[in-house]
Amino acid sequence: MGWGLADEGAISVRVLGRGRPESVPRLIADRIGQADRVRVRMTGPDTDAYRVVSGAGDGLPGVIVDRYADLAVLRVYAAAWGPYLEAIVAAIASLGWVSTVFRRYGVQRVDARSGGETLSGPEPAEALVVHEDGVAVLVRPREGQKTGLFLDQREHRGLVRRWAAGRTTVNLFAYTGGFSVCAALGGAAHVTTVDLAPEAIADARENFRLNGIDPDLHAFEVADAFAFTPRQRPDLLVVDPPSLARSKGAVSAARSAYRRLHRRCGPWVPRGGILATSSCTARLGAEVWASAVSEGLLSSGDWSWHWRSAMAPDHPVAVGHPEGDYLKFALLRRR
Repeated sequence: MGWGLADEGAISVRVLGRGRPESVPRLIADRIGQADRVRVRMTGPDTDAYRVVSGAGDGLPGVIVDRYADLAVLRVYAAAWGPYLEAIVAAIASLGWVSTVFRRYGVQRVDARSGGETLSGPEPAEALVVHEDGVAVLVRPREGQKTGLFLDQREHRGLVRRWAAGRTTVNLFAYTGGFSVCAALGGAAHVTTVDLAPEAIADARENFRLNGIDPDLHAFEVADAFAFTPRQRPDLLVVDPPSLARSKGAVSAARSAYRRLHRRCGPWVPRGGILATSSCTARLGAEVWASAVSEGLLSSGDWSWHWRSAMAPDHPVAVGHPEGDYLKFALLRRR
């Protein structure tokens, strides 16, 4: 039926193929090379930050590689890859754009430590500037969320930019303000950026400056987005919370949390206003999440779905691994 690598934890085998087993180092090199060639076709010259290897979607379950200019950041989510780490690093380092391969730790069942380590090339800078569709973005690969940025929202940031003209915008759970910068570049009248981490808010201000936008003309709030109330009703509200369910038992609580969140913030949006909402809670299916959003918005009037989407093109999902389809995004208009 197939073959793979024996692993620890809930997934006992990381399936790599059908038929007879083949050389794992050769397979690694082939699949990383194929994944990189696909990404080159889907990204333009004004984008140098994207996912290069997306786990099972590229035939390497438990392996993630993200590009930040000439830096490749590796995360390993399966202990099964331990014996083949050198082959993985060699394959990444052979890609034409790679100067440094840096591994981020923080996966409890695999490395059980924080921080990271340079595995090939010179040490990376503490912070560097990359570009998404021409937008300059500050990234901290050693300490930022995920591998430094939420690369999976790139296409959605572009959507917000196209809808932002003239709108008063509030961005909740903003991290370093990716949606905020795109809204400002799209002509938003005023942008309020909200995140609980002071460091993230400081980087958000810097991202405004990197794109030629005066941050002093906008607002930045260090606050709990679940408790925040805007001073002015937003014509465009962005809601992108962190994952709200880490286990199967938390799914019901996550659905309730999304319902409460939208019940609370829906009334802020005036008629004709836009809500851009998202979920990265993998255990909550798209339809269940959409139902929770709809139920939460019922008390604030009539709404229409204008856009619903999922994973970005550089985050492919294997047909046999629907669990990899974790991201949900929607634009709704209050009629």
